[in-house]
Amino acid sequence: MRVSGIVLGIVLGLGVAVGSWGEESSGYRIGAGDLLDVQVWREPDLSGPHPVDRTGSMRHVLAGEIPAADRTVEEVALELRERLERDYLREARVVVTVANSARRRVSVLGAVANPGVYPVSADARVLDVVTAAGGLSERADRTATLIHATSASDAQDTAPSERTELDLAALFDRGELSANPPVAPGDVLVVASRDSAPLGAEVGRVRVVGEVARPGVYALDEAGTVLDAVLVAGGLTEYAAANRAKLVRGQGETREEERVRLGDLLNGRQRTANPALRGGDLIVVPESFF
Repeated sequence: MRVSGIVLGIVLGLGVAVGSWGEESSGYRIGAGDLLDVQVWREPDLSGPHPVDRTGSMRHVLAGEIPAADRTVEEVALELRERLERDYLREARVVVTVANSARRRVSVLGAVANPGVYPVSADARVLDVVTAAGGLSERADRTATLIHATSASDAQDTAPSERTELDLAALFDRGELSANPPVAPGDVLVVASRDSAPLGAEVGRVRVVGEVARPGVYALDEAGTVLDAVLVAGGLTEYAAANRAKLVRGQGETREEERVRLGDLLNGRQRTANPALRGGDLIVVPESFF
């Protein structure tokens, strides 16, 4: 079907709209776990949020399964428009933007008001993510460590990391820019507390497996509780059965299992247990079947 140049120009022009993290979506390659916002002009029933599943596809109520991973929003919008015009609409005007990027997140844990995983803009800095986490808690000792994971090698259980020690007092009290470095997707910011051991001290290790972004082995100085361990492992995937997580301790006849309601913890429910970890603990986050 013939489509006017005006309509095509509108579609492609709007398709490069700014994404939720503040950079042009046109330069971004979509990935599994991203949330796309689809808008079909004058068709609200065909519009709305559309997640990209683990196979890299987006499923639309009329157009069906559309490959999205490693494509731009313009490419997805163009294919969606072509499918709609082939069978359903005469001249479809389609806008696709990235509403939420699974890869543009930073974990904040330790002595902050609301530990968690937060989306970040392309130019975000440490102060931005501390603010997103509600600021420092009363037990913060005004120091922090920014952990940047690099690519894992086959010989290692976890990805190697680069650590930067930060003086938050210099940032908050004196406004020193050197204490406010940029953060990148996948980074972990650990804000130390007055009652915690120095980061990097000789401590035990715990393993996190299942539906988290980066399964692996982590030091207790980074992951003092179950929630800390999940956050330092990059947070839950969209397929996690969050409230069916398990803390496994010991082996054989001495093995103990405790259910942990991670979904409730992440939603801030005060009465939900967040067990402290010991060296050798295993955290299992199962896959949801629904």
